[in-house]
Amino acid sequence: MRKNLPVNDIETLVKDDQYLISKTDLKGRITYCNPAFVEISGFERDELIGKPHNVIRHPDMPELAFKDLWDTVQAKKPWSGLVKNRRKDGGFYWVLANVTPIFQNNEVTGYASVRIKAEPEAIARADAFYRQINNGERIPYTISQGKKRPVGIRKWIATSTRIFRKGFVPGLMRLGVLAVAGLALPTWMAVNGTQMPGGSQALVGLMVVWALLIALYVRKIAKDLITPIQGAADIIRQISAGNLSINVDTELDNEMGELYFYLDMMRKALIGISAEVMSGADANSEIVSSLQKNSRTLSMQTEDQAASLQETAASLEELTVTVKQNADNARSANTIAGNGLQVAENGSQKVDQVVRSMSEMNDSSRKIESIVKIIEDIAFQTNLLAINASVESARAGDAGRGFGVVAAEVRNLSQKSSEAAKEIKMLVQASVEDVTQSSRLAEEAGSVMKDVMDSVQNMVNIMAEISTASGEQSSGLQ
Repeated sequence: MRKNLPVNDIETLVKDDQYLISKTDLKGRITYCNPAFVEISGFERDELIGKPHNVIRHPDMPELAFKDLWDTVQAKKPWSGLVKNRRKDGGFYWVLANVTPIFQNNEVTGYASVRIKAEPEAIARADAFYRQINNGERIPYTISQGKKRPVGIRKWIATSTRIFRKGFVPGLMRLGVLAVAGLALPTWMAVNGTQMPGGSQALVGLMVVWALLIALYVRKIAKDLITPIQGAADIIRQISAGNLSINVDTELDNEMGELYFYLDMMRKALIGISAEVMSGADANSEIVSSLQKNSRTLSMQTEDQAASLQETAASLEELTVTVKQNADNARSANTIAGNGLQVAENGSQKVDQVVRSMSEMNDSSRKIESIVKIIEDIAFQTNLLAINASVESARAGDAGRGFGVVAAEVRNLSQKSSEAAKEIKMLVQASVEDVTQSSRLAEEAGSVMKDVMDSVQNMVNIMAEISTASGEQSSGLQ
């Protein structure tokens, strides 16, 4: 027997409203399974269709149970019993399984199984019974048509006491026993040599006739009632297994005719409902096909979008790196601009110092010019004095000749002083002009440096804003 391993102790409980339905061909290969069956089994539907049904067999189930199942359904009889099945993940679930042969034109074409939730008490009894079988214990029970049946003396006792049970069939059996007893009474009396009066013999004869009539009536009831009931049960089993093509004889001219009529009505109503469901399924199939097409289109668009997003992500990553570099460069430029502003401020201060120095030089030149003018005046006065001395020396004659020489030297010195003063004046004037021009240029340079400082300050402010914005962009992109 196939053993599906591994297994574990994780149980999945079947819900009250779950009906696990599957169909197989004559070799036990799965041809259909409903969503509830797929869900509980843990397999995918594609993993079940076409596979042997024993793919869900649990190793705790005794081989005797499955042998009994196949012997029963191959005899064209239904089978019902508790089954422990294995899930794909190794777990298990208990069900009450009902297996029915599917008939087409009175020929078995496959098997249908409907499983429902099993009661905990029944599960406990079945689990203990199956363990006894698997352990090889000698027990006076076997499995027959899915049920625990006695064997040996227990079977004989159960069969012998059947007529004393409740139910319609045991009642008919009791009537049959009474009829047989009535038929055997004359024989028993003859064997024992018992004589009865003539009237009693007539009464016994009537009893025998009555017993025969009862026996015939019991047989007729069994034929007219029990057989149709069994047939109705077979019809119900086929319908419950999903076989709606079964033939139902509605021509019975007895009490069962109405039952068969409504069974056929139910079968036809189910066919109509199935047709509506199939029609709806076809419509849904078109919708699903459209949805699948749209899904494929959406999938392609999504893939394209994903590719675009990847490209965007790559570009964004590059942009992030670039922005970060720009932020770093902006910070560096801001630092450089700050340094440039400091240099410009220092330069402006130096230019201011030059302007002040040139102004001071201009003032000094003007003072020198004043001093030169004084020297010129002194030279002019000295020259006048020398001329006067020469005149007086000439008047004095020889006595004033030495004084005349001195006067001549003084006059020469005065002339040289005057010439030197003129040269100094010319140099001072040239220096004053140069200093004035330099002062003017220094003032212009100071104004330009102020404009430069203002421009550098604006550049520093702009670079600070750029640095801040770049930092925020870099932080936002990260």
